[in-house]
Amino acid sequence: MVFFDTCEKAGTVFLDKVIFNKTKIPTLTAVLDVTQLRQRVIANNIANVSTQGYRRQDLRFQEYLDSFVRKPPVEGQRTDARHMAVPSPTFSPEVFEPETGLNDTGLNNVDVDMEMADLAENHLFFNVGTRLLSGGFDGLKKAITGRPA
Repeated sequence: MVFFDTCEKAGTVFLDKVIFNKTKIPTLTAVLDVTQLRQRVIANNIANVSTQGYRRQDLRFQEYLDSFVRKPPVEGQRTDARHMAVPSPTFSPEVFEPETGLNDTGLNNVDVDMEMADLAENHLFFNVGTRLLSGGFDGLKKAITGRPA
């Protein structure tokens, strides 16, 4: 029984390290995760459109996506606390409050038209991400079975 558990763990490590990380699947999964977070931030802004004093929130969305495309000049790993910090290739998406003035209502700085446009853009990103992710899994399925998906 221990042998099978070991093989199962080794198989999972193999799939994770050799197959999935050689594809675009981890990047596309991160895109779906960040679009989900952006959806919640935008929905929160829309829900608070008439709340006095509410400060609009935003997500550093484009910077997060760019971090997957641009490689840092140096990559590495700290093996000791005394070692110099090495930049990581990606960072976590950051929610922040942009500095903007009050909108026409004077209640807060949420522009519902802008939020709806951001929501539509986010919806498109999510749809493209799901289609590309589905295509990635179809390609893996085809490679494993040797037949068209």
